[in-house]
Amino acid sequence: MLKALKLHSSEARLKFPRLLQIIEQYPEETLSLMTKEISSIPCWQFIGWISHMLALLDKEEAVAVQHTVEAIADNYPQAIVYPFIISSESYSFRDTSAGRKNKEFVARIKIKLDQGGVVQDFINALEQLSNPEMIFKDWTEDIKVELTKNPVNKKTIEKMYERMYAALGDSKAPGVGAFRRKFIQAFGKEFDKHFGKQGSKLPGMKLHDFNDITNTLLSKMREDSKPPGNLKECSPWMSDFRVEFLRNELEIPGQYDGKGKPMPEYHARIAGFDERVKTMASIRKPKRIIIRGHDERDYPFLVKGGEDLRQDQRVEQLFEVMNVILSRDAACSQRNMQLQTYHVVPMTSRLGLIEWIENTFTLKELLLSNMSQEEKAAYTSDPRAPPFEYRDWLAKTSGKQGPGAYMLMYKRASRTEAVTSFRKRESKVPAALLKRAFLKMSAGPEAFLALRSHFASSHALMCISHWILGIGDRHLNNFMVNMETGGMIGIDFGHAFGSATQFLPVPELMPFRLTRQFINLMLPMKETGVMYSVMVHALRAFRLHPDLLTTTMDVFVKEPSFDWKNFEQKMLKKGGSWIREINVTEKNWYPRQKIHYAKRKLTGANPAVITCDELLLGHEKVPAFDDFVAVARGNKDHNVRAQEPESGLSEEAQVKCLIDQATDPNILGRTWEGWEPWV
Repeated sequence: MLKALKLHSSEARLKFPRLLQIIEQYPEETLSLMTKEISSIPCWQFIGWISHMLALLDKEEAVAVQHTVEAIADNYPQAIVYPFIISSESYSFRDTSAGRKNKEFVARIKIKLDQGGVVQDFINALEQLSNPEMIFKDWTEDIKVELTKNPVNKKTIEKMYERMYAALGDSKAPGVGAFRRKFIQAFGKEFDKHFGKQGSKLPGMKLHDFNDITNTLLSKMREDSKPPGNLKECSPWMSDFRVEFLRNELEIPGQYDGKGKPMPEYHARIAGFDERVKTMASIRKPKRIIIRGHDERDYPFLVKGGEDLRQDQRVEQLFEVMNVILSRDAACSQRNMQLQTYHVVPMTSRLGLIEWIENTFTLKELLLSNMSQEEKAAYTSDPRAPPFEYRDWLAKTSGKQGPGAYMLMYKRASRTEAVTSFRKRESKVPAALLKRAFLKMSAGPEAFLALRSHFASSHALMCISHWILGIGDRHLNNFMVNMETGGMIGIDFGHAFGSATQFLPVPELMPFRLTRQFINLMLPMKETGVMYSVMVHALRAFRLHPDLLTTTMDVFVKEPSFDWKNFEQKMLKKGGSWIREINVTEKNWYPRQKIHYAKRKLTGANPAVITCDELLLGHEKVPAFDDFVAVARGNKDHNVRAQEPESGLSEEAQVKCLIDQATDPNILGRTWEGWEPWV
């Protein structure tokens, strides 16, 4: 491997995570050899795996990668600075001589990377774009976790209060714009009043009192919340940005792909920021900004606060590995099968940038814009519109509102009732909205067929890739359609590795989105033509190289992101029969379990069985558990997936089961309303 890397082998570069696994498992035999040999390999070869290497810096095997990490920090500091900031949040060094050496090494790299503090200023400026009520809400969630601990850790809570107060209570803090200052003037005094100076009242507070106070504050904050009009209101630092004041020029993030030797001297650097700020509609109110490059080009980014974007970044990295596998497979490369990816730059565990893809619309926007006024009114505001009709049916079946209604509906409604009522809702939406959109995009019939074919193959490829990685929550706003090529792009991977099935109160039972609009666009072949064959070819290619994908997933084990740690705690709290099969004392058992599920998919498991196993992990103690499982597994009279065995399926059989599960009206007719299964 190391010899191949010296000769610039791209295949060896892909397998590098496996090498890191080997030195972790057999340190005595390999550590000194690796440490000696790696120093003669050019450091840029490893840029694609920076986060894998940084995750090792507080472990025993850190010596193997220290030379490379230092070389990257010296030669390409902007390739490593953001991953380094985020990894150093979670380091914990052992109190041994090796541990102390590792700690000194990390301190040395830190000094190297932030000369002049420009990067930190940039991060602080981006943090000013987060809506203050969101920061406060995240803080309340974190404090709730601390208050349930026994005993309560006073120091931690006071430190957390101090951090929150610095961001939301101190109007004299540097870099605060009018947007944040208005909030501080309205609520800054409230914090000390309710929680005591420096948060002194917090450690002794009862959880329900804390909930009451914060809920009242939050509803007031939401009433007052208005989006900022321009950049100056949010971040004076960005608005007044002048390159000549900076000693070290900031590069536009996301220019190191690890595929070749970088040339930082030719990279685009930040010359300024556009005054326009666009606030997006999703829950966290992310902001779109435009960074001006010194090359006279504009670089649009989405700034997301309050989220750990490492999961999105790692999913994109897995897509890149999938693209390599597809390009080496004859059947897939002939069909030009590639996933469209984009850059994700996590900066801290609560902030990051996402590359904005121009000329795209979300699927929801595209469908709504192709309805007539009457159709739109019938879909959104008519009391008989599908969402309202569904709520009525749920209430009638269960006698309840909210998530509890779904549980009872699973218990009480038969297959026939669920299917009949679903088909009725489906028929209220015009059947060919997506087809209309594509006809509008096309200059003529040839163009329509080309766009449609590209749409179908890109969607089918995305479905299979998403299923392998267990990506859920595929509602209409999580798909982007490229208006030039008709290609599909998936966004927002907050739910991956089966968490939408395991943790959402109304579990997701479909493997991906293949609803009526997609199928009608593909008439007369429906899902049996292009879509089926692309899925089979892609799955075959991935199943030939399962190790490449699963070793890349290893970084999830070495450095679990914020959400994963929370999920792990949730599972332990719930408990269940799964505990008998897993050694919960083993470090990071949770990510290992997730990767094991991906391996099963790549060795021919029946998709419905995987769904049932994920249900067992998260919903075993729910009264409707048996009904969830029965619906997911399917019915031998109606469903292919129920006729197939539990494992050992061919690629064709797996795809048939997947399509059967994704289009099953008995599943779609019981899905959470926000997913809009009738579209």
